[in-house]
Amino acid sequence: VAEETRIRIDNLLLIEGENHDKLPDEVFVKGFVRAFAKAIGADADEAVRRYQMRLKVVQKLAKSEADLKIPAGKFWRRLLFCLAAVVGLIFLSVFALSVFKKYTSSELHQTDLKQPVPIETKEKVAFEPRYDTQPAVDLNQNKPEKLILKITAIEETWMKIIIDEQKPNEYFLKPGDQVELKATLAYNLFIGNAGGVQLLLNNESINVPGKSGQVVNLRIP
Repeated sequence: VAEETRIRIDNLLLIEGENHDKLPDEVFVKGFVRAFAKAIGADADEAVRRYQMRLKVVQKLAKSEADLKIPAGKFWRRLLFCLAAVVGLIFLSVFALSVFKKYTSSELHQTDLKQPVPIETKEKVAFEPRYDTQPAVDLNQNKPEKLILKITAIEETWMKIIIDEQKPNEYFLKPGDQVELKATLAYNLFIGNAGGVQLLLNNESINVPGKSGQVVNLRIP
């Protein structure tokens, strides 16, 4: 391909790796993309159009992506704070319950001392044991619900999705394409065309801010 297009191999590798900062001016890169597309039998105009769309998204994301990722340290600090709050609440509840039981037991003891001793009778009263029954505890009740995200494309758009702070995945969607994902904590979405997708989280519609053609970032939930 390099011999046929007369494009240096290092430039071809930069285009393939999307290293836009190291590539020449955009005018030259468009020429490279056209020549490369013709060499492999692809539509040159479509290749240039996709290159421009991708370049626009990358340039906008470069300004905001660093501020949108939640640092791991901050996430764990929030988690530890929540756990400490829960433990503190449990401790206070147990303490309050013990004080209440002690106070109630003291009152009942004083009441029993004031009551007259009943006269013993010869009749024997049948002893019937009583059992307190409580509904069984559903062990799965506190199990965290999966976050199921369904994405439907209504226009061409590019997306970058981070699930539970893991490695991001990229998608290039056309009208009618659908993607279904599962998460436990949250999603970070970078959408190249705000008006190009519809989102459902656990079958509930999610509003995507922005208009068609705008690059937006969305964290769910």
